[in-house]
Amino acid sequence: MAQLRQQLDDEAKYGVTSIQELSDAMAPARAVALLGRLPATLRIRIVRMPGTTPAGRDTAEGNGVPLHPAPLLTVSGSKWLADGVGVEGTLTPRGAWKVPAHPPLDALMTDLPLEFPASEYPKLLRETLQRNEQLLLHISGNRSAATMLDAIDHTGGPTVWASRRLCFEHGDGIYPDQFARIRADGIIVVQNPVHLAPIFQPGVVPFDKAQSLKSLLAAGIPLAFGSDAPPNPYLDILFATHPGNRPSEAITREQAVIAYTRTSAYAEFQEKQKGTLAPGMLADLAVLSQDIFTVPAPALPRTVSLLTMVGGKVVYRDAAFH
Repeated sequence: MAQLRQQLDDEAKYGVTSIQELSDAMAPARAVALLGRLPATLRIRIVRMPGTTPAGRDTAEGNGVPLHPAPLLTVSGSKWLADGVGVEGTLTPRGAWKVPAHPPLDALMTDLPLEFPASEYPKLLRETLQRNEQLLLHISGNRSAATMLDAIDHTGGPTVWASRRLCFEHGDGIYPDQFARIRADGIIVVQNPVHLAPIFQPGVVPFDKAQSLKSLLAAGIPLAFGSDAPPNPYLDILFATHPGNRPSEAITREQAVIAYTRTSAYAEFQEKQKGTLAPGMLADLAVLSQDIFTVPAPALPRTVSLLTMVGGKVVYRDAAFH
């Protein structure tokens, strides 16, 4: 409990007002119970992220948990690992991850193995339709993106999926020849800019096609951001605007902030409640210690909140702020 409280307090000090809790390490029912006891001070969406059993994917985990178990808690959606992690090689079949001898390193993404047999991915989509819920997919590699796009075609294509806001989370291995299909299917790419931290020394560009940002936006694909870890959105804004692994894909600070706020709200069907400061929207906001649109880039990660509000209630105030 103390660790959960500390985590929420740390997030509030950065001005974070909403959290997406992917329940890979804790069953949704237990997460709800613990956060309800605190109680939660930030808006938290708990997303089912089941693992496997000896019989296959665990489709029962999280069933029966209420949609709104507490005022600031929501339980919705399911996330599945479609593949592992391209840069680190984690969560991949043993011995299947191979590192190219020299840049470009796009093969890390191109050849990243699937987490399940290809026949399993249409089943994920059909289950989503049966449950009438949003589907989030860990998509690091190109093969998983291609497999899911084919599965979408085989389960109704844009006619069925364009309005359901599937999320491809990370999306490092999404290549330009897939952009048109992704846009037509209404897919949102949710990147964690900490993944864009430079792999090599300045001047060495490891990717030719991987880790797109600017090109996704130019293609009309919704781009949302999450922090993954560490939970410092301003560090992520730095990486998104100065992506050392592929500098040509840099976006503006304004675009990065929109990805973190408006489009992230859209990604959870909440764009009419939060994500922008406007009359009638939730009063979730932060007063920051510096102007993140004008400070020198190296200073961005030093940004903190002076005042954080959720639903019009102050959840954090710096002692020096009056």
